[in-house]
Amino acid sequence: MKENHDIIHEELKKFFLNEALTLCPSALIDIPERGKLWMLHIHLKRINKLMSTLHNQDFSGYMTEMQEALSYYLVPNNETKKKKLRQNEHSTDFNQFAIRLPQLSDTIEHYYLYINHRLKILERVIKLYFPENFKKTQLPPKI
Repeated sequence: MKENHDIIHEELKKFFLNEALTLCPSALIDIPERGKLWMLHIHLKRINKLMSTLHNQDFSGYMTEMQEALSYYLVPNNETKKKKLRQNEHSTDFNQFAIRLPQLSDTIEHYYLYINHRLKILERVIKLYFPENFKKTQLPPKI
């Protein structure tokens, strides 16, 4: 039974090392496995934070009003009419993105939970293989 767990843990470690190579281009350099797993850990934490921020924001409610109220002040008066129009188009594009974002809230939530689960598994693998180098509040070890 213990052999079976060891095989599973080894496969998880290989999986996360491959994922580190995919998600973290700097993991391609010749560094120890511990460093690659830490790079992935940091990257997944950043994705998790991004998904949490996207999930908890309500962009649709105030973006239109804010754009309309501030658009006049965002472009300096001495700019050409063409540049002001282009700036307004960019602002409108961002506004449309922000308005569509809540429509994806269920997808964002599922991906947030998925990344959170994956992060917990990665932390368990790091604790198993490199217990001396892992504390949740600790900075990554020197590579």
